[in-house]
Amino acid sequence: MEIDDERVRTIAREAAKEAVRETLIALGIDAADPREVQADMQHLRDWRLSVAAVKRQGIVSAVGLLTVGMLGLVWMAIRGGGLPPGGP
Repeated sequence: MEIDDERVRTIAREAAKEAVRETLIALGIDAADPREVQADMQHLRDWRLSVAAVKRQGIVSAVGLLTVGMLGLVWMAIRGGGLPPGGP
């Protein structure tokens, strides 16, 4: 019994669809509504970009704070300001 090329393609296509469906289900994704899945993926992407932006702003703020603190120490050292009179 010989199988023609079209039958092989059909079998392969169906097997691929089933494998993808099972993989998505194993990942907890209901592929019954593709638009809903796309919306979920877009939300996840937006969330990831938001987290990256907050992280970047936090690093910039920390570097800025450290820079201002160091400049303040240098300024006080240049001006000769130390502890106030009567300090420890």
